Amino acid sequence: MNRPLVLRRILYWAFWLLGIALFYLAFRHIPFSDLKQEIATLRPVYLVLLLIPSWGGQFLRSWRWRLLLGKETPFFRVYHSLLLGYFVNLALPRVGEISRCAAMQSTGGPSFGKALGTVIVERIADLAYLVLVVFIAFYLQGDVWRSWFMDRVGRPLHELYSQNQILVLGILFGGLFSLFILFRLSSRWFSRLGSKATLWMDQLKQGIASIFSLKILDLMLFILLSASIWTCYFFTTWLWFLALPAADGASLGVAFTVMVTGSLVKTLPIQGGGAGAYHLVIGELLVLFGLGSLSSRTFALLNHGYQTVFYLLFGGFSTLWIAWKRRQQA
Repeated sequence: MNRPLVLRRILYWAFWLLGIALFYLAFRHIPFSDLKQEIATLRPVYLVLLLIPSWGGQFLRSWRWRLLLGKETPFFRVYHSLLLGYFVNLALPRVGEISRCAAMQSTGGPSFGKALGTVIVERIADLAYLVLVVFIAFYLQGDVWRSWFMDRVGRPLHELYSQNQILVLGILFGGLFSLFILFRLSSRWFSRLGSKATLWMDQLKQGIASIFSLKILDLMLFILLSASIWTCYFFTTWLWFLALPAADGASLGVAFTVMVTGSLVKTLPIQGGGAGAYHLVIGELLVLFGLGSLSSRTFALLNHGYQTVFYLLFGGFSTLWIAWKRRQQA
């Protein structure tokens, strides 16, 4: 077994164990019987209402991706490829982006390289909006957020650096050295591919350049769709405050801050959409906003669990649809 494969497997299981450990830390003081009673107070009607922004966000994402891929690409091919990617991401973070591009090509859509280029454009747009909403969240709840960040992140990191400067610097330089080695290995890999690598890079550039080929109205639509996607994310969070009686009455600013913080946590390469990390961070954050420890953890559990089940069901169906489409074309 080669070393890169062994390293990937070690990292895979390490992140699984990290997620489990963080999940334990989040719920270690919460009795299971109390958690069940809190969940029993849930207002079921909101489980149905949550489908609107949850599915609506994926519809808007598919529409936006199709603008970059080309309007000749069938919408449902784009939609099912996107949901397949989210399904894969539950087990293999960040692999979903590659999987949906492969699914797009295998069902007769644009080439893998071009599709990946458009995904890069999407991610740049998402990052720009994430930075924007982070600034808005700081404006709305800056004092509370800064207090939480310094207490839970800044101070522990400072203490770690003060007590273990050599260790921290060693990890930093080790990370930089690993990136250098990765860059060198990828350069050799591309050189071995020869003409295939050149073709793939041309396709990738074509996908990235797709944003510049949009007409002005389509570009404005792309920007509007990106903002609408984040609006769906907000309503997905806010409706949970209405669904859980103990959390009812929270301000829109609190809901917005929870959405932004949750989005940041989900960027961590932990399986299950940041499982464990999401429950711990959101649980601690809601306590700062005045919600009890039990209700805070229940909110995080239900919010994250609902999204996970959504991607399992809808993403699983899309995975079957892609497999059926491939068989038809075989």
